[in-house]
Amino acid sequence: MAWFFGAGSSVSAGVPSAYDLTWDFKRRIYSAEQSYPLHLFRNLTDSGIRQQIQNYFDAQGLCPSFDSSEEYSYYFERAFASARDRSDYIAHQTSGMQLTYGHKVMGILMKKGLLNLIFTTNFDKAFENVATSKFERLEEWYAADLSSGDNGLKFFQSGKRPLIVKLHGDYFSDQLKNTTAELQEQDRKLRDILSISLDTNGLCVMGYSGRDKSIMDVLKNAAVKGSSFAGGLFWFAKAGAQPLPEVLELIDIARSNGKQAEVIEIETFDTAWADIIKAFDSLTATDLEIINQGYQRISNQPMKATGLKYPLIRLNAVPILKYPATARLFECDAGNTKELKELVTKTNAQLLVIRKKSGVVGYGDDEEFIETFKKYGDYKKDIFTICEKDLMYDDSAVKGLLTAALQKALLSGTPLLGVKRRERYIVYPDPKKTDDPLFAPLKSQFSKLSGKINNSRVNWVVAVEIQIQYLLSKPLLVLTPTILASRTTERVESKLVAPFIKEETATWYNTRYDQILTSWLDVFFAGTKQKTFSAYANTLSGVNASFEISRTTAFTRTN
Repeated sequence: MAWFFGAGSSVSAGVPSAYDLTWDFKRRIYSAEQSYPLHLFRNLTDSGIRQQIQNYFDAQGLCPSFDSSEEYSYYFERAFASARDRSDYIAHQTSGMQLTYGHKVMGILMKKGLLNLIFTTNFDKAFENVATSKFERLEEWYAADLSSGDNGLKFFQSGKRPLIVKLHGDYFSDQLKNTTAELQEQDRKLRDILSISLDTNGLCVMGYSGRDKSIMDVLKNAAVKGSSFAGGLFWFAKAGAQPLPEVLELIDIARSNGKQAEVIEIETFDTAWADIIKAFDSLTATDLEIINQGYQRISNQPMKATGLKYPLIRLNAVPILKYPATARLFECDAGNTKELKELVTKTNAQLLVIRKKSGVVGYGDDEEFIETFKKYGDYKKDIFTICEKDLMYDDSAVKGLLTAALQKALLSGTPLLGVKRRERYIVYPDPKKTDDPLFAPLKSQFSKLSGKINNSRVNWVVAVEIQIQYLLSKPLLVLTPTILASRTTERVESKLVAPFIKEETATWYNTRYDQILTSWLDVFFAGTKQKTFSAYANTLSGVNASFEISRTTAFTRTN
């Protein structure tokens, strides 16, 4: 098998993904062209800020469509017109990266001759560093880049391994138009190595979105050849994420030409390699010690005694005493998570679902599962076990399912509403029912619970974001009070959202924040110290999602 890696393989090592870099380009362009201080748009996790920036580019009508494969190269060149500036920017972004657990696994497999051919579009030196750490002599491996395409091709043809080929994708290929004919030829030879390797090898793709047309063309041309992808095509994708249309098209082309082609869902780069390494029984104790060295970052250090002095610091997290240990599993050949959720929405089903390798996993009425997903035929009903590790990773699909279930449980039987904005789960009062006695604690803190932003049609409402975090071997519900604004496509209105929310929350200092947090706890717990929240009625004929939560937040006090 040959392996192809994109920027996603370096995220855990501290290198931003192409998605993150694209948003950084956008904020820099927007701030410069609108004469705004750059630091005002530092928090790109804020959906309101992202929407404000995106509306600016959408209104211009000349930019690539949102989340399209052309965005990265377009905004990179627009943000940094000078080639030297682009080089300096990338050098800064990749500085200080550390090899991760996944890289260590790859190093062991390289050394044992089990990982021999690597292609990557990454700018960083992660894979070269992996090879350097495992091979005493430089002549035992080779890395080919734009300056050494000829030598890379010779190394490949000689059969020597391992070989790392640094492809450059559309962005750098486009820039080759302004360079020498020799460099253009070197770029072509690098892609030729990929093309030739696919005649006799299978291909695994990890951490790569498929946004480079020049590279995807090589893969698609190979897919129609009779002898290509001898070991299959396996495209690893983040659980719950929908691969780009170009990727799905490639999979379809390969399958229609009689090749095995699969999309494999994984949690992260590191957890994928943690699973892959389990398949090898030839690893020594020394190998495993090297792989696991420094991996367990949490150590069991004794806690200090309770302090007696002020000031107190209150944390905005409450203990989850019990959480669902299982979910329903329907073993079937279903589509991806996005396709399943579209079916749920289309049929108005009250289900919460994700797609795992073993089938459809979720919560809700069993009969509704069968009716909603009947297009996939007959399937076996089973139980899916939820482990502690599922709560440890922010990008875990199971953690996302549990958070959605907790949101639904908090809303159940109340005049509260919920919404998901990207990866944020938010709860807020139904603006039509703010007179409900349940909201009396909130009314004691706010003059009004909802309204419109001045000079706009944008509605706002007080809200709280919920998250599940797993710290010190304990699950916690983190509550973050905020202001939620309705979506708008009007550029002028969208520019008012972020400043409004900033101004409204700017005075939420310690005492004020403490009071607002307490009022939300009063809404959820209604005078009780501990409560069980369930996503569905107890009469549900299926697997319910129930959480037992304490309302007591943690405090710190100095010695």
